[in-house]
Formats: sequence, C-alpha cells, structure tokens
Amino acid sequence: MIHAIYTSPQSDAPTVRHTEIEAIAGQGLRDDRYATGRGYYSGVPEWDAHVTLIQREPFDALAQQKGVILDPCELRRNLVTERFDLGLLLGRVFRIGPQAVFRCRKEWPPCAHIVRRTGRREIFQYLARSTGIGADVLVGGRVAVGDAITLVPTEEAAALLAASSLPQR
Repeated sequence: MIHAIYTSPQSDAPTVRHTEIEAIAGQGLRDDRYATGRGYYSGVPEWDAHVTLIQREPFDALAQQKGVILDPCELRRNLVTERFDLGLLLGRVFRIGPQAVFRCRKEWPPCAHIVRRTGRREIFQYLARSTGIGADVLVGGRVAVGDAITLVPTEEAAALLAASSLPQR
C-alpha cells in the first residue's frame, strides 16, 4: 500500500508531500525532477528511473532496534510503501491503484549523493540492504496514499511492455 508520496522540482530542492499525484507514462510523477529531467541522475541510463519506491518498515525497525530515527523522505524516494515486500516486484510489471502501471527496473540502494545531502552516514550503515526499487511508468494514472500495489498478470504485462515505447531493460 502507498503510505506517502513525495516529489521535488529539482535535485537541490526540498521534497513536497502529496496525498495523490498523476503518474505520466514514459516520464514519471507530475512535476517531479525525474519527470522533467532535473534530477541528480537525470540522463544517467542506469539510475534515471521515472519513479522510486521504498518500504517504510525498515525505518520503523531501525528506530525500535537501534534507536536511530530516519524519516523515509530523507532518502528522497517518490513513493513510501507499507505492508508490501518490494522485492516481489523485481523484474515484474505492477499496478498502483486502479490505473497506473509500472515496470520495476531494479533495486535502488541509497547513494552517496543522499548521504552527502543529509549528512546521515547511518543511511549506508543500516539501510543499504533495505532499499527500495526504481520503476518506469508504462501506463499513466492517478496514484494516491492508501492505493494498493498489485502484480499485473504475465500475459497482460507482456502486452503492456510490447505496446510501450520505453527501451527494454
């Protein structure tokens, strides 16, 4: 389920929290830095995903087990999820809410840019293996807090990928 939605208009700007947002096919989230080409990794094919997702639970566990408080928004991921194992999406096509469809590209570990920006070295220490994923938008639509995440059946996923103008990754 979607717990929180964040965008930022450019790499060095603060994040903005939303209750809902439009996912745009082939671009990303409306007005987000990666949809407009103003993200830190924009133009770097390996790291230029349309949307990034991260699970909330590792942050909760870190606070309970180690007393380290980190807000998921500090990692500047677009969608914070809860009660869904993002690892299940690796190599898959999935839907968020009734319309928007995404293709998971790969795991999306915290990067040195985020650690430098936040000054929080514990991001690497505690969250390097509890990362999220990067995904591309195949079919646009509204994404809202509370929306479910569901896997798209294989045949439907194949048809959506074939119809997409996105490069095969």
